Amino acid sequence: MKLDKNKNEKSSIRIKLRKISIINSAVILLLCWLLLTSTSLLFIKRYEKRNLELIAATLSNSLTAATVFEDSYDAHKKIATLGNEGMFASAKLVTDDQTVLVDWQDQQQRSGWYQNFLREWIYARPFSVNIVHAENTVGTLTLVGTVTGAADFIRYSVMILTSGMLCVLIVASLLSALLHRGILVSLRNITSSIHYVIRSGDFSLRIPESPTKEFQLFSEDLNSLLAEMQSLQTSLLRDNRSLAAKALEDPLTGLANRAAFVARLTTLLDAQLAQERFVLLFLDGDRFKSINDNWGHAAGDEVLRAIGSRLLALAYKQDLVARLGGDEFAMLITSRATESQLQQLTEEIRETIAQKIMIAEGTPITTSVTIGFAWSQHGDSVESILERADMNMYKNKGINKVRI
Repeated sequence: MKLDKNKNEKSSIRIKLRKISIINSAVILLLCWLLLTSTSLLFIKRYEKRNLELIAATLSNSLTAATVFEDSYDAHKKIATLGNEGMFASAKLVTDDQTVLVDWQDQQQRSGWYQNFLREWIYARPFSVNIVHAENTVGTLTLVGTVTGAADFIRYSVMILTSGMLCVLIVASLLSALLHRGILVSLRNITSSIHYVIRSGDFSLRIPESPTKEFQLFSEDLNSLLAEMQSLQTSLLRDNRSLAAKALEDPLTGLANRAAFVARLTTLLDAQLAQERFVLLFLDGDRFKSINDNWGHAAGDEVLRAIGSRLLALAYKQDLVARLGGDEFAMLITSRATESQLQQLTEEIRETIAQKIMIAEGTPITTSVTIGFAWSQHGDSVESILERADMNMYKNKGINKVRI
């Protein structure tokens, strides 16, 4: 459960790529926003200061006569006319003898923290200009700039710029998702193919081509690896089948060995109610020790191979011939189910085995086998039917010794 939870908590590469694209776009747009905003603020500051200087210069020229004659009414009228148009926030006209002719304030001027901050930032101090007549200074005009227009301009500029940046960020995210689709498709093909191979064990699957160079090289390497694993799997299966066959095969005669014989006998006993009875034959070689002593073990091996091949020739396809070890052989006969058929088979076995066997040196060797048998019975076990066949064989061996 913990592993599943951790697996679910891990984000996909699609989400990671989207996060990377969004963060990258957001950082770039934020830097652009800061750059454009800073540039706009510096521009508006310079513009407002320059505009106030031009207004002061123009107004000072028009106030020369009123200042010389100390005509406060005319001066106030001219100043108020421009002030009411929003050219400045306040104006003060003082003569050279410090007589205040005009002290005008814009009563509609907004005064909040935003406007005060802008005013202090744009106009560090009031702007003063001398009024000159006949090369003599006759008065001083002091203006305090207005920030109403600048405040509105900055507010709307920031709103428009921010909205535009957000739209660009959304478009960039959509384009990024569209451009990443090819990468995600290639990765999905690779990962799904690998998962299929892991789950099914089928190494014949091949990863499709990718339009991306790196993924194509990766796919080719994986396909090469899958081809090698498929070849190795085929080789292992072939070797396993070969080893399994050899594990149930007698290496000398090529017949079934004791393990294969017991397995087949167990199967027949388990299914004996669904089919006709069968017979188990035990065959024990006679005078095999003397053959080894007189002609050597190589000759004894040739005799065993000859006995095995002759027994195999007498058996039908559904029968089983096995070498249990040494000169002991066994046969499971399911093709003949009567006593007369069994009698005929045992006679054929004796006659066939009694035929001369030519060993490598060209010497003929004659041998024989003692046969014991046991018919299958209901409730038989492997041990019980083997014991009956073994007892019958030793009984017949005793009879053969008496005859000799």
